[in-house]
Amino acid sequence: MIKLPRNVIIVLAVVLIALVALTFYLQYNAGQSGGPWTATTPYPLSTGGTPGVLGQSCVTASATVYCVGGEDVSNSPRDSVYYASLSPSGIGNWTLDQYSYPQPIMFASCVTYSGYVYCVGGTHTSTGNDTSSSYFAPVQAYGLGNWTATSPYPIQTDSQSCVTATGSIFCIGGENETAGSGSSATDSISVWYASLSDSGIGVWARTTAYPGVFFPSCSALGGYVYCVGGQTSSGTPVSSSYYAPVSPYGLGQWAASSTYPADTIAQSCAVASTTLYCVGGLVTGGSSTNSVYYAGLSPSGVGSWQQGGSYPMGLATQCVASSGYVYCIGGYDPSAGPTPDSFYAPAVSATASSSTG
Repeated sequence: MIKLPRNVIIVLAVVLIALVALTFYLQYNAGQSGGPWTATTPYPLSTGGTPGVLGQSCVTASATVYCVGGEDVSNSPRDSVYYASLSPSGIGNWTLDQYSYPQPIMFASCVTYSGYVYCVGGTHTSTGNDTSSSYFAPVQAYGLGNWTATSPYPIQTDSQSCVTATGSIFCIGGENETAGSGSSATDSISVWYASLSDSGIGVWARTTAYPGVFFPSCSALGGYVYCVGGQTSSGTPVSSSYYAPVSPYGLGQWAASSTYPADTIAQSCAVASTTLYCVGGLVTGGSSTNSVYYAGLSPSGVGSWQQGGSYPMGLATQCVASSGYVYCIGGYDPSAGPTPDSFYAPAVSATASSSTG
């Protein structure tokens, strides 16, 4: 057995400790950041050869993302439906679905349930007119099937935040605009719900109104609906968050939960396992942010928010989660307009009270 000099042993020990510390640091930072954001396949919507999209509604099913409609760089809604595979390597090649949405649409809200995609409302003209139309389509091996009209939403609306829970769809807030260009826009705190089936959306019924904030970003998990941010009647972004239990009669009472770390509207939130991730958004003054925050979800509400690694761009984007990754697609920066750029990052977990990433 070779006996090393004392000073060599000390040096080796120091090097070993440094390597262990470096490994821990890198793992910790990866956990705190949610992993590095990596560029992936940009969204293909374009007009006049210029790509860019905002206001599309994206959902996932069987490791595939489906994006419906959206506004192009000329501020016009489109009826395009694109889909792509999702994997740890990012977003695959986008494919234009053979079935277009029945009308040009932007700022609709789509959900998936039991092998179907359901879409509600949205803006259908470049001047801002909203629709109450709702449609659903089956998820197929390659893309979506043909769209079928179903129960219209009770009001013409856009930008409502719809989620699914216990076989029903819940739509929170939104804006009613019927004369174009915002001339008769009315913000809403109403919440409506209906059953979902392979026959479409059932009869809509009103349930517990949201607590005085317009345009929250909502998600659902385990029999609860969680909503984050939004704006006041004067258009000021807020940091409030609320949650409510699903009941046989819609939603129970909303309860205040942990305050979001910034006053933000139009951040895109997605649930990975039991963790809620919120990316970007618009802040006071109308500028965009690239901040990322995440928190655990439980029947006690939204846990403590942790700051994640900054998104590569400041914008209001559209994010989904699938198999331990968060994918964000296109979006809008008030200073630069719509973008097709897309990024993804591995998710980390957080408990309802603190990060465990």
